[in-house]
Amino acid sequence: MFAGHFAVGLALKSRYRNVPTWALLFATQLCDGLWIILSWLDKEHFRLFFTPSGVLRLDLYDAAYSHSLFWSAFYALVVFLLFVRAEGQRHWAVPLSLAVFSHWFLDWLIVAPSLPFANFGPAVKFGAGLGEIFPLADLLLEAVIVLAGWRVYDRSISSARSRTRWGILAVLIVALLSPRLLQRLL
Repeated sequence: MFAGHFAVGLALKSRYRNVPTWALLFATQLCDGLWIILSWLDKEHFRLFFTPSGVLRLDLYDAAYSHSLFWSAFYALVVFLLFVRAEGQRHWAVPLSLAVFSHWFLDWLIVAPSLPFANFGPAVKFGAGLGEIFPLADLLLEAVIVLAGWRVYDRSISSARSRTRWGILAVLIVALLSPRLLQRLL
């Protein structure tokens, strides 16, 4: 899920208008940003594979620091504490921490039980596995999340900014479809 994370940021923007959109969008992708850095440093690992139906999947088989329940909640708490104490930006604390933690929840909806509790403690894995039900389940769910997030955002902005709102929808659609188009090319 990629565009769905951004859609949550836009939905949060509709409720918390004083928080910059860029900050909310960045917060929704914090876990993936950490995953990229940790993978590059060889601290976390992943593999790409094709399912029997020919769908390219990403398996985060070792992502305990970036995508575990404990560390996702910890990052959300750290973001909250950083901003709740920041003069002039206290009102950013709740929406940014919600955006950070929303990443884990959306990933939980899609992946099979593979999200760890933490890099310590019980070896429990989480995931509802909706993306495993049938090949297009993750695309359909993400499309619903994208459209819902955009609709909530769209209703909150003025109609005078129509080019901006349609531009944001176009970007979300490209982000939603680009992994699928890349998959077709591979």
